[in-house]
Amino acid sequence: MGKFKMRLIAVFLFSLSSLGLLAQYEIWTVGTASTIPEGHLDVSVFRPARYGISKTLEVSAQPFIFPILPNGQVKKTWYKKEFVFATVHGINYPSMFLNMVRKRDNPELIPIDSVVPQFFTIKNEVIVSKILKKASTCEAENFVLSLKLGIQFAFQFGENTLPQIEKPIIYPRTYIYHKEILWYVGADIDGHLNSFINFSADLDFLSIGLGIDDFAIEHKGLLVMPLTESLMILGGYKISYGTYPSGSNFAIYPMLDLSWKYIFKYRKAKQKGLFEDKMF
Repeated sequence: MGKFKMRLIAVFLFSLSSLGLLAQYEIWTVGTASTIPEGHLDVSVFRPARYGISKTLEVSAQPFIFPILPNGQVKKTWYKKEFVFATVHGINYPSMFLNMVRKRDNPELIPIDSVVPQFFTIKNEVIVSKILKKASTCEAENFVLSLKLGIQFAFQFGENTLPQIEKPIIYPRTYIYHKEILWYVGADIDGHLNSFINFSADLDFLSIGLGIDDFAIEHKGLLVMPLTESLMILGGYKISYGTYPSGSNFAIYPMLDLSWKYIFKYRKAKQKGLFEDKMF
């Protein structure tokens, strides 16, 4: 009788661990080589919205600023076995937004007498990810390490008298408006802090030009916590240290965002309807 009770307790504990495994919130895929699941839509206040076209293709854009700063990006997973390999390609048109900033006549950003040309900025990135801790009967897979290498540049049409904007985070990303390239390397680690909260942390090195001239070192840390089945909150910080023509600067910024998820089921429903028509 005692052995039976022990076996019953063991089965009960195993069931609890399995439920915890299934209930564990999925690891955030933004900085990894994995795409958002097919049919999933993720909309954030500040980050680009993401949608899974297929199991290996994701599209994203920031819809709230799209009318003044058209933008878009695709992530394609090419290989997914012992490691995951993906490429990211993006384009945006910042000229309208830059003109809006110029009209505010802020000399520290863009003086009102500056000439803004027509810009198209291009982003290309390679990401490789690997799961450091495989899933077991008691725990979900954890600790996804991602390495990335990327380049950004701009196509320019017309006269350009924009100044260099020597502000943390902004400077390296806008210096491409002066016929320079931005290249960067970085590492991300994403995983489960516990069964309820996930984390994401990265460290990036960015440099202007083909060599290492002015550069920036950036680090971000985030905690991701679900509020409901479809709503989650993200909170953390971003640190930047960069060198500029006039010197160097250090800055730290708080980060807070809300993300809403919706799963489209029309494809499965449509397939089921076709199957039922054939059967009956």
